[in-house]
Amino acid sequence: MPPSRAHIRELLTAYIDRHPGERPALGPLLEALDAPCEVTSRATLPGHITCSAALIDHDGRVLHVRHNASGGKWLLPGVH
Repeated sequence: MPPSRAHIRELLTAYIDRHPGERPALGPLLEALDAPCEVTSRATLPGHITCSAALIDHDGRVLHVRHNASGGKWLLPGVH
């Protein structure tokens, strides 16, 4: 299930509060959150929000997934 618009905005607001100098670079994302489109839908163009995860065990090993659909790229679990 994709993250909700409210959750994305909450995380973005917290990030900007800690890093106010990055607000201009995040303008397009803020505008997308204000638009009526579904920001997590792959059909939303020119871009959409995705998320992924980094899984690290106690030995510091990172899980990567070899994604055959992307030409064999090694990716973190989650979305692109």
